[in-house]
Amino acid sequence: MRTIKKGIFYLLLTTLTLGGASCNKLLDVTPKGIISSDTFWKNEGQAVAAVAGMYANLSVSNPNFAVGQTNFTNLSATYLTPQEAYIYWGEMRGEILANNPTKMPANQLSKENVDAYLTAPGDPTTRYAAFYKIINQANLAIAKIPDVTKLDPNFTPLEAQQLVGEAYFIRAFCYFLLARTFKEVPLILDAYTRDDQPFNIAKSTSGQIFSQIITDLNLAQKQLPEWYTSSLYPRIRATKYTAQTVLADVYLWQAAVANNPAAANTMYDNAIANCESVINSGHYFLLPGAQFTSIFNTGNTSESIFEQFANSTLNNQSSSMNQWFQSNQLWIVTLSTDALFQNVPVADYRSYSTTTNVGYNTTTRLVQKYQNNNAHWIFYRLAEVYLMEAEAIAHRYPDDLTKLQQACDLVNNVRERAYYPIPAPWPVATASSTADMDKILLDERAKEFIGEGKRWFELMRFASRDNFAHKEYLTDRILNSIGGTDQLKISPRISNPDSWYLPLNTDEISSNRALVQNPYYK
Repeated sequence: MRTIKKGIFYLLLTTLTLGGASCNKLLDVTPKGIISSDTFWKNEGQAVAAVAGMYANLSVSNPNFAVGQTNFTNLSATYLTPQEAYIYWGEMRGEILANNPTKMPANQLSKENVDAYLTAPGDPTTRYAAFYKIINQANLAIAKIPDVTKLDPNFTPLEAQQLVGEAYFIRAFCYFLLARTFKEVPLILDAYTRDDQPFNIAKSTSGQIFSQIITDLNLAQKQLPEWYTSSLYPRIRATKYTAQTVLADVYLWQAAVANNPAAANTMYDNAIANCESVINSGHYFLLPGAQFTSIFNTGNTSESIFEQFANSTLNNQSSSMNQWFQSNQLWIVTLSTDALFQNVPVADYRSYSTTTNVGYNTTTRLVQKYQNNNAHWIFYRLAEVYLMEAEAIAHRYPDDLTKLQQACDLVNNVRERAYYPIPAPWPVATASSTADMDKILLDERAKEFIGEGKRWFELMRFASRDNFAHKEYLTDRILNSIGGTDQLKISPRISNPDSWYLPLNTDEISSNRALVQNPYYK
């Protein structure tokens, strides 16, 4: 597939603000009643700018959608940025990270309610407006870009198709995050182009949302290129394999909540197929353990599948991960995490240390993955694809010893990297049942993805299977990470699966009269 001219997209990505300058200008200069300007969507450059703005917004860490690194004192006490959401929604409710006492500014303390499982509808961590901003940008791109080819003779239908594929991908990516966090949200597929359009939109069911996510990702993978000629693009822009990676994650989630074995098996088959396609693509490779931190601090490595664009030398588009995890010290690794790495006879590059930039520091308890202002937030990398396929195989063929060995082989690929260049013997995964494999995978994912915004969602997925028959996968791990009488306080807050989803924000319900609060918070 011919791809968008590399100079255009890269220039726009490095000169657009993280708010997506093109779309902000649409909002700022339009006549009354109109959101999209008649002067926009006229040429290839504007179409590319719109898509570049969406990618930039996915990584924004500033509440006013400005560029640059964001100190915690500049964060909003009432709103949530996308980069904050990945941490608060996907990480802080798990057992690996905890709030660092006294570090959060007083006016933002309500954000810490997430870690105590006391999130209230008025808390800023329930704000999802930033993602609907991106979704609306995607809806506009899907609707408008095909017609741009009629106005710009240099903009081909094939190039337009690729950009629309990227918009489908980004829309699905946002809805997947929202559905795992809130379960049911409004499913908006048409662009808001007038301020007199109806804004009272009811929630769609989880099934409807996931069906649309799968539809969008399947459309995306058909329209996206397999790769880009520019080495700058393949890990910061969606490819066919990026879409397949997210599809595998979506299918795993759907299989976990499926109401019958046949439906679950179909989802597992789909997950396996997508993982296999990514692994066999020849584009991704696990880095040796000694290079583990380069995944985050150098970026654009062969292990990365989809990551944030960050480069402080180009228009100050720097990451806030180092600022939040290291300088501001907002979050720390729990003491219970140490047990994952104990009683292992060889060094694990993902584990703790007081001297090297590996997983976390045992003295300060700080995550050490993000060491500079260009530290990249990684949405997906190859290690996760191996572990997702292992999970899908183990549940598609329960207690099948041959299949369990295949799953273990996938886990061992990840482990071998973690101990490389130390030769065997290192701890090799073996399982005699699917239950054994679940424990192996939960432990391996805990070690691999510390501070990467994944832990809570994977605990939810494992605990949701078989109609919540394995809630202990979530509850036991969380309670075991909490000491003393706090266990008695936390236990009732996490025992009801409805409580695993966050409440809808009070202001959203007030402004959208069709919204109904999530069941646990009524």
